[in-house]
Amino acid sequence: MENRISAYLERKESVWVLIDNLDKGWSTQGIDVIDAIALRCLIDAGRKLERDMQRAGHEFHCIIFIRNDVYEHLMQHSADYGKEMRAVLDWTEPDLLREMLRLRLVSGLDKDNSSMTFEQIWRTICISHHRGEETSNFMIERSLMRPRNLLKIFSHCRGFANNLNHTKITDDDIEKGLLAYSHDLLIELDRELVDVFPEVRDLLYHFIDAKREMTLAELSEIIQSVGVEEHETDQVMDFLLYYGVIGLRTPESDYYIYNVNYDPKMLKIRVQRAGSSSRYIINAAFWPALGIED
Repeated sequence: MENRISAYLERKESVWVLIDNLDKGWSTQGIDVIDAIALRCLIDAGRKLERDMQRAGHEFHCIIFIRNDVYEHLMQHSADYGKEMRAVLDWTEPDLLREMLRLRLVSGLDKDNSSMTFEQIWRTICISHHRGEETSNFMIERSLMRPRNLLKIFSHCRGFANNLNHTKITDDDIEKGLLAYSHDLLIELDRELVDVFPEVRDLLYHFIDAKREMTLAELSEIIQSVGVEEHETDQVMDFLLYYGVIGLRTPESDYYIYNVNYDPKMLKIRVQRAGSSSRYIINAAFWPALGIED
């Protein structure tokens, strides 16, 4: 079989095997022993296949996408920690998201405007400020630092502007676009939560009309209102923190998972220090859909 594959690859310039969504239903608490063994076997098999195909003269690459916490758990229980080549795909810099959006906008223009800055392009398609905040920053802060979310927000806002024959995206377009995006995000993350905790279906909808800032006791009460046992509350809370649904408020700053380089330990340590006085905030991206006052 390997010889047949190798012969077929003679017709190809290169082959990339991409494996994704392995950890879709895995808890944010980490993975169990069986999952770790299966993942380790998959990595070893991919490396062996890659090595054999490259030895036969083919350009062959095998890449596996997993969450940061799953990677850390796997490496901590591996004898060859640091051997695996790692590339971090998480986005933490707003300027990188602006550049991504600029490249998308430039590619859609009729003439070559590759040298135009983001500010030059943005001024021609969108108002500069909304609610006293620079509009691109306003959208980025509600994107959970995910490129696809930023594109969704912009697409919704642009859609309303086009339908209403506005020459630029206006305040009203942004409000309507943000509401549509917020509903999309609510549905998407509620489904992800069900993949991990099937018994807490519609949990996010129980935050409707909630306060945007809550104590630990208030947050626990909402979580347990859907039937979550008290000993499972922390696991659900970890999910909400990891996916950016909620953040931690301290006297110094507000912290979401993307503010701490997607390292859950950074949030957990701060929660432990604050104890019962911890205060949590719901991400502003969910406020319109949940009816939370701004």
